[in-house]
Amino acid sequence: QTSDEDALRQAFSLTVREAQVLLWIAKGKANKDIGEILGLSARTVNKHLEQIYVKLGVENRASAAVKAAHVLHEP
Repeated sequence: QTSDEDALRQAFSLTVREAQVLLWIAKGKANKDIGEILGLSARTVNKHLEQIYVKLGVENRASAAVKAAHVLHEP
């Protein structure tokens, strides 16, 4: 059984950190909250997000969250 994080990593070729950030984005967390959860600065979270957008081919967090949700909710 793969974790949600692993599923996102495999689907989008993300790093461990990017997968963690995307998972929290999909759960509706703000950058500041994600930073606190993962022990990162909001600026670092934003940098990860920029890479996530490129890898997912999206331009904003809403689109990224939708793509992540599709992967996470596959049966």
